[in-house]
Amino acid sequence: MRVNLGCGNKILPGWVNLDKHDTYSVDVVHDLESFPYPFADDSCHEILMNHVLEHLGSDVSVFNGVIQELYRISAHNARLYINVPHPRHDNFLSDPTHVRPITADVLRLYDQSLNKEWEKSNIANTPLGLICGVDFSVENTHFVLEAEYQQKVAEGLLSDDEIWSLIRERNNIVREIQITWRAIKCQ
Repeated sequence: MRVNLGCGNKILPGWVNLDKHDTYSVDVVHDLESFPYPFADDSCHEILMNHVLEHLGSDVSVFNGVIQELYRISAHNARLYINVPHPRHDNFLSDPTHVRPITADVLRLYDQSLNKEWEKSNIANTPLGLICGVDFSVENTHFVLEAEYQQKVAEGLLSDDEIWSLIRERNNIVREIQITWRAIKCQ
């Protein structure tokens, strides 16, 4: 099964489209901060959360509950496609319903392999994969640059090092982060 969680008006054919409002005739009406989700264990092979995760779990226990539910409904090797505004972009900063920044580093906290490496190396990162009983791996991260920076990179006017420096130093360089996350259930 493929589920489009928090779909709003972006109804996708061939997907189960879920939103907490029935404004757009979704397949399933459910609040993602209410547990459990209306899907069986291990039933989802693909999960899309397009500009959704940054709206969930202003309380960390609720956020971790969201992550645990995503894990519960994910099949082994399920792909989760998480698209979020970059936390240093006005699109993130100007929306009062955005309750937390989401980055690949945030999602790596739920990777048990990394958690165990950090423990062995005495690194202070919070081992949320072990704490929450979930195991996800970040497979891919793509940064969508603002158009003017995309053009400068394409024209060779900005190198990779220069664009990374700008991303670290300034706001409004990256508009969106697209992360592919994989559920690991069998080892």
